[in-house]
Amino acid sequence: MREPENLSPTPLPAPRQGRNLLLKLGALAVLALGLPYALDAIFTPWAFFMGGHFHLNPKWAGWGRMHSNTSGNYAIYLTISPWFGRGHSLTDITGKGALCTQRGDNYRLSMAGSFGEGSGVDLQGRSATIYPHNFFRKNVGHYDPSLEFRGRWNNPYLVLDDQGSINQAFDPDGRLAKKNHAGSDIQERVSLTLHEGSRSDFEAACAALQGK
Repeated sequence: MREPENLSPTPLPAPRQGRNLLLKLGALAVLALGLPYALDAIFTPWAFFMGGHFHLNPKWAGWGRMHSNTSGNYAIYLTISPWFGRGHSLTDITGKGALCTQRGDNYRLSMAGSFGEGSGVDLQGRSATIYPHNFFRKNVGHYDPSLEFRGRWNNPYLVLDDQGSINQAFDPDGRLAKKNHAGSDIQERVSLTLHEGSRSDFEAACAALQGK
């Protein structure tokens, strides 16, 4: 009877180093993406409830119209997110936005501000201070238009007035005010109600404003 030949050992499966590396990279990506949301959930949970309802993204966007008896009509769009870290409180906010005028001018904005202190996640009745200004200030050499809004949350709206800043920023013809106009005595306060909405809502309001 013939003896069986010696068989070579079955090769072991190739190491799964590539697959393990991909899994590790995937886990790191999930951690990196999820960390900002985790920090917001811990330190600024109100950011998930702006406007009076829960949303997964700790960010709120709103638009509104303004009418000045002196300098005409405007529409504005703002995004609001928490801004915490060194030098900032847990109620500081930041964002971006845009402003359009009835004469067809459009301005890209940056925004800083704060909400009033309070407990819990509900912002209803909490005060708001918002300072939008020209996003391209480094390129143009100034902050104009530089605006100021104060008011409070009346969910789902953010109800504000401009503290006279619209008529300080714009001449009666709707153009940016000249520097010597900055000390104007006009005291008209322009009201603004921000409605939760998208950039396309703002653009539609601008088109209507400009008769397009």
